[in-house]
Amino acid sequence: MARSSYNITLALIVLFVGMVDLSIVLEDNGYSNILVAISKDIPQPDDGGIDLLDKLKTLLTQTSAVLFKATENRVYFKDIDILIPSSWTSTAIQSTNTITLSYQLADIRLDSDRAVSGALPHTSHSGKCGVTGDFITLPIDYVMDVEETIEVQAKGLVQQWAQLRYGVFEEHGFPNDDLLPYFYRHPDGYDAVSSSNDTEIKGDLKSLSGGDCEVDANGIISNQGNCRFIPSATDQTATTSLMSFHWLESVIGFSEISKHDKRPPHRQNRLCSSRSSSEIMANLPDFSNVDPIPSQNTIPEFRQFQNKMIPVVYIAVDTSKPSNPNNTLGQQLGSFRRGLQNLFITLSDTVPDTLVAWSTFENVDSGSEGSYLKEELPATRIQDGKGDLDAKVNSFAYSDSVMIRDVSAVIRDAESRLRKYKDVGGSILYVVTSNESETNDTVTEMNLAEKLLLNNIKLVVAESGPNLRKDLFRISVLSKGSHYFTPAWDTTFSKINEEIVKDCENGLTTERRTITSKKDSIQTSNPWIGSFSIDGTVGKNTTIVLQSPKEGSFTITLTDPSGSPLTLQNEPEVNNWNDPDSSIKVVWQRIADTAAIGQWSYKVDYDKSSCSTCDAEPEIHLQIGSSIRSETSSPLPKIQPWVSLSPGSDFVDLSQHPTVIQVRFDSAEGPLGGLTATANIFLDSVFVASIPLFDTGLMDSDVAKDGIYSGIFYPDTDGIYTINFYAVHGNSTKKGSDRLLSSDQNSYCCGSSLPTITLNYFEITANEAVHFKAQNAQSEVVSPIVRDFQGNTYGVDNNLVYAELKWTVPFDTISQTVKYSEDYETLVNACESALDALVVYDSLDDVNAGTPVYIYVSAPYTKDKNVYFVVETTGKDETKVCSNLVWTERNPPAYIFTTPGPTSSTISTTTGSTSTTTTSTTSLPTTEASTSTSQDGPTTEVSTTEGPTTEGPTTEVSTTEVSTTEVSTTEGPATEVSTTEVPTTTEVPITTEDPGNEGLTGAQIGYIAGGVVGGIVVIGAITGGVMFYKKKQSGTGNSLPASNSNYDRGEGREGGYSNSRYQSSTPYTSPSGGMNNSRQPDNQVQNFDEAYDNIGVTIEDDDMLMTAM
Repeated sequence: MARSSYNITLALIVLFVGMVDLSIVLEDNGYSNILVAISKDIPQPDDGGIDLLDKLKTLLTQTSAVLFKATENRVYFKDIDILIPSSWTSTAIQSTNTITLSYQLADIRLDSDRAVSGALPHTSHSGKCGVTGDFITLPIDYVMDVEETIEVQAKGLVQQWAQLRYGVFEEHGFPNDDLLPYFYRHPDGYDAVSSSNDTEIKGDLKSLSGGDCEVDANGIISNQGNCRFIPSATDQTATTSLMSFHWLESVIGFSEISKHDKRPPHRQNRLCSSRSSSEIMANLPDFSNVDPIPSQNTIPEFRQFQNKMIPVVYIAVDTSKPSNPNNTLGQQLGSFRRGLQNLFITLSDTVPDTLVAWSTFENVDSGSEGSYLKEELPATRIQDGKGDLDAKVNSFAYSDSVMIRDVSAVIRDAESRLRKYKDVGGSILYVVTSNESETNDTVTEMNLAEKLLLNNIKLVVAESGPNLRKDLFRISVLSKGSHYFTPAWDTTFSKINEEIVKDCENGLTTERRTITSKKDSIQTSNPWIGSFSIDGTVGKNTTIVLQSPKEGSFTITLTDPSGSPLTLQNEPEVNNWNDPDSSIKVVWQRIADTAAIGQWSYKVDYDKSSCSTCDAEPEIHLQIGSSIRSETSSPLPKIQPWVSLSPGSDFVDLSQHPTVIQVRFDSAEGPLGGLTATANIFLDSVFVASIPLFDTGLMDSDVAKDGIYSGIFYPDTDGIYTINFYAVHGNSTKKGSDRLLSSDQNSYCCGSSLPTITLNYFEITANEAVHFKAQNAQSEVVSPIVRDFQGNTYGVDNNLVYAELKWTVPFDTISQTVKYSEDYETLVNACESALDALVVYDSLDDVNAGTPVYIYVSAPYTKDKNVYFVVETTGKDETKVCSNLVWTERNPPAYIFTTPGPTSSTISTTTGSTSTTTTSTTSLPTTEASTSTSQDGPTTEVSTTEGPTTEGPTTEVSTTEVSTTEVSTTEGPATEVSTTEVPTTTEVPITTEDPGNEGLTGAQIGYIAGGVVGGIVVIGAITGGVMFYKKKQSGTGNSLPASNSNYDRGEGREGGYSNSRYQSSTPYTSPSGGMNNSRQPDNQVQNFDEAYDNIGVTIEDDDMLMTAM
């Protein structure tokens, strides 16, 4: 069933040219074409799914009503399509068959996997403010929750809808998240929770281990990682914001422009330049010309569909005079007709919903794409179109005069028609032809094979003629298709029919991958040397194909992962499609046995000694592919690319925002992490740009470290662009900084990091994976914004305050500077008018995307005043934008500034037997923790990367089996990190020198415990003046508040930002701007776990809290 188009459209993603329009649309205040799909991994319930569907509809109906109220009676859900899994029977539920909808195309995806977001909805997002998200993952547990009220569930889903549709973000932090902290340090020096609300939220600070949290006289919260803010269930007056305290009864709307707190470092402030969600929404087409309709009925109309994911069978028959004249005789022609008609009969009986199309071809290709293959019957349900298909077969006759054909043009034209079925079941291209095909080199075997693989098109070839020329055999191997050859038509069709029917019954699966596909020039004196990787999912039928000019000699040699050379037997050199007139030569090789896992190397040599006319530097194309390792291997990871389109458009409107490119590689266990990914962009087949794609959670457009790799592209010209993707695991060092997150990070949905899967030696190339249209390329573009700005107070010297600052350079930055002011409103509202801070250590010269910046700056200091900083970035057309705020303490210690560099520090570390404290820290030396999944559950791999390579700190890691580690440092900004296996029966004393009244020196401050991973304690001494103040354990020291850093952490004192002081005893009242994503039951209860049990929030492993949103 085709989906209609309306007045205002919003295409969330565009994957392939020709895909059916699945845009959400807005008409008469109502959203239509919303697709909600249930995952195939959710088994059909005993009642057939009736209760699940009823609860889902109830939730969506209430969500529509809540959205209508939150937007002041302006928008609601008008109609919603629900797609049930293909495996569910339709006896208990009514549904309509569809071939245009699928789970991969859904706006809201109902899933049973708790690995990423637990029982909470989560929106995959481009990370660009005001740009639409990708899709919402809705856990089935959330829908079926009987303990939570439907009102609270609906508010939670509205929060996700706002991220998906309007490009706004959460206005709260996440426990133990360095970039998006749960608590933050207010300029006045005390701690509070991150939020944006229009008035105070009343509540208590509670410890996960029971009782109240400890708050000292300065309002500093002790052990923040174990502390949660529990709002009171009654007597609340705040009406905003749904992006934070959505579960409170009084909260009904989005944050207001005039009351939005611009300082808390939550995602909305970081990514939207401290603008409120309502301010972003007000500028979108959805609200610019939509008047309120208070009396509107907001109950959606529901329609239920089912896609059985049956591949489309597209038949292409050669009508030219056969190369074997016997095929025109009665017996052979009868075999041909019976073979096709038997296929129709079997499909009609066993898979009656299969769509079958009929097309023919003959003669020479004119060269115009799409014109050669003549479609005579479009794809029609076999039971409805069997009569027409039989008529085509019965009347079939070969041409008497036309004796040539071009099968390459057949595959080219069919691929462009069939790519739209990629995500809705795929397709089978069934080519019945004579051999001795010709070509005019409009396409090559290698390029077409890649397109067939990428677009889920299985090629099945029935070829007949006097001699097997192997061109169609080669492309069948390269695309994981099937090839049948017979000199004359006979019973071969029976085997073909059996294969096609089986595929229609079971569905198509991805069984081959293009590992690498590279084009470059080569010289005789300069061999082409490179490498490729074979992971544990592939390795069978690995092919190495070289496409080159006909003149000259090219030789390929391989070295396996063990370093042993591998001699391959070259197949006879042939021309493209075996056409003698082709100008392209193909060198084809296969690894005989299953390829070893690991990194392989190759060398291509060029010899033109025997050719006087050979090009001195010809261009060659090397393609390496491999099929699934065995029938028992895990399914191959699938590529899922996106380009976020503009609200109200089916293209990227560059006057609103740049092109945000994203890609995810989904394995059976989850998205792959730890990859280096690149998007190569073409316009009219001409290379335009190579964009690095990041998944660090630090870059503009990279909303989280979550397995989604993203980047930003600013086209200079309007047109339809094509994107080639390439990704490899662990092959090079990514720019940007990663974090070692503490153990309970993944219990919260969904902060700056989410779990991903490690697949060692994974490598993939996906050419022409995305096509998108860009308009208004000459418009003024939005500047790149720094989204991970962090800082520490260094100290005061001669009426100057010094601060340590760090961030990651965003895409397309022309220049960058640090602005300062004692009035944060100046920086938020008119940062360009603020003065520049003086850079006193390192520089701002490197503006390459992903570069980590680590500097010290100074600014004039006034006693009892905070100094606020932002990073101002300048993009194309000299447009400027400023980052989130960081600020210094009001009264930092006096400290003579010198080039950062400690003198000594001693750390003694042991681990207690009854409890373990894990502290997460981000500092200049970066540490990366990647999570992988095995039969034994999640594991963590820890690696370290260096900071700046010139004057910045470096990191060294060593592992010893001792209980005490001594860390010594020398002059210069360096860090030594020791990893120590520690007995679980000892304690962990953490001490620093007493700063006294004169403050700590750079050598005495900045100690952290990085975390506990697999029984190994990671210890770090952070140098260069990180301002973290702590008393001696045994005495009374100076109790100065920590700096405004949201990453200087220590046991019992985790850095953060705040808005008003919490009293040293509880209960207490949070300030406007405070929040937590935990809830308080109506009645006060003594036991903390019991409180959460009563309100539907779960505690996992006693110390891991699953919060709501």
